[in-house]
Amino acid sequence: MSMASGFIGVVSWVDDRVNPIVIKELRQAIQSRFVVSTLMLLLVVLLTTLLLYVINTESIGLVTGNHGAELFQIFQGMLLTTCLLFVPVSIGGRLAVERASTTSDLLFVSTIRPSSIIWGKLLAGMVVTVLIFSACAPFMVVTYLLRGIDPPTILFVIGLDLLIVLAATQMAILVGAVPISWIFKALLGVFLGITFLWTLGILAFTLVWEMGNWGIGSRMGDWEFWAPILAFVVCWLGGVGLIFFLTVAMISPPPSNRAFPLRVYMTLIWAVSLAVSIYLAYLYGDSEVLVIWAAFASSVFLSSLIISVSERDVIGPRLKRSVPRNWLLRAPAFFLFSGAAGGLCWSVLMMILTLGGAFGIARLMRMVWATHGVGGDEIELLAAIAVCGMYLLAYALTAVLLRRWLFKHAAAVASTAAIALFLVAMGCIVPVIIAFAQDPAQWDRADWWLALNPLGPIFEADGRGKWNDIQQRGLLISLVWSVVMISLNIRWLGGQVMAFRPLREDTPIDTPNPTSVAVTPTHAGAPTDG
Repeated sequence: MSMASGFIGVVSWVDDRVNPIVIKELRQAIQSRFVVSTLMLLLVVLLTTLLLYVINTESIGLVTGNHGAELFQIFQGMLLTTCLLFVPVSIGGRLAVERASTTSDLLFVSTIRPSSIIWGKLLAGMVVTVLIFSACAPFMVVTYLLRGIDPPTILFVIGLDLLIVLAATQMAILVGAVPISWIFKALLGVFLGITFLWTLGILAFTLVWEMGNWGIGSRMGDWEFWAPILAFVVCWLGGVGLIFFLTVAMISPPPSNRAFPLRVYMTLIWAVSLAVSIYLAYLYGDSEVLVIWAAFASSVFLSSLIISVSERDVIGPRLKRSVPRNWLLRAPAFFLFSGAAGGLCWSVLMMILTLGGAFGIARLMRMVWATHGVGGDEIELLAAIAVCGMYLLAYALTAVLLRRWLFKHAAAVASTAAIALFLVAMGCIVPVIIAFAQDPAQWDRADWWLALNPLGPIFEADGRGKWNDIQQRGLLISLVWSVVMISLNIRWLGGQVMAFRPLREDTPIDTPNPTSVAVTPTHAGAPTDG
């Protein structure tokens, strides 16, 4: 009797802690005729393909045959294409409906945490994916019986497919959570589907083709095989986690400290990926992997630099209550809390640590472990990335200045990143149009049209380790422009630094902030004062 009651207690404990979003999504998937129809259609297509392949192929099952590998490539292409077309669209589409203006109130009045909502939908999508993979497992086994492919290769490719579907599903959830209209969501989804999903699909098919031809079962006992694979998996899951926390920040209430989890996660994954890069550089005796890591990490922080200018200028009383009272903790908290100035400072700091750390660690490894150090072309690339960062910092601060001068309303803060991107686009396109209008035949031989392009120093990198006139001019322009914009925005930056202090304990939480501008939200998710 006691064992039965204990088992019932464990079941009740598990039942109370199951994410309700997972239950809701899986119930909708099971009750949906579209899901059942898609799965049955896929099984029929796989069975028909198998029968046609066996009927029209001679010498099936020979030891020297490669029919299993060929059939597996066909099955894997059908399976991955179905999952990429069905799972992300269904999960992201339902979230987009819940974020619509007519039903968004149900999302905001829920007591479920935003993170639970997002990972519940992601887990539900992966459960459906595993269900589809499980239904197709017998066909994968048949390919092994037809010779030409081994079970480790089959399992390895299926694991790769799961990682691709995981990233695609999380990206679709991100698109569904973006607070924009249906038209722009559809355009964004199509753009990401073309540039992201199909690129990954082509990469997966290429890897499957190579692995199916030479197999990987005999290589799995070598650590040099697993080291880059594990590094790839860590970086891949780190990228999926980054999109996850970005999605959580999008659906979090505006008065909350929604940037804090995202920046903490990015800082931690930055440290983990740096450690992995250092190990790979030591393992292979080549520090070039650190330069590659610095390039990818810098692209993330440069994107964060542009996005951060759209954050709030003034934090509300509720958020001020969470500001640390100890100044030793308050200083690092300023970089991690929501706020435009904190986001800019954090992005710039991480860029400096990334580029400087990659260069310094590579030089140190060359002296200590005699690895292949950073050469002139790698130094040129790191310097070009630094110049690109100064350009984007200047564009971002210019957007802040224009918004402060032209748009006084507090709701315009959210459009600062759009203004910055517009300025970047104009700086890249307008000089090209002018150069082409002056000399249509030889416009590309001129070099001044790259003067305002942040990617100009990177485009002009020739790998010889010496900077040309275009790169030197870009360095001068970006440096002077950044210094001028920082000087013009110094009061805006300093005001946020001075205002970042905890609220007095005797201050009521509903007391209005005299330095903030009152905003009346017109719809769910509109900017509000905390």
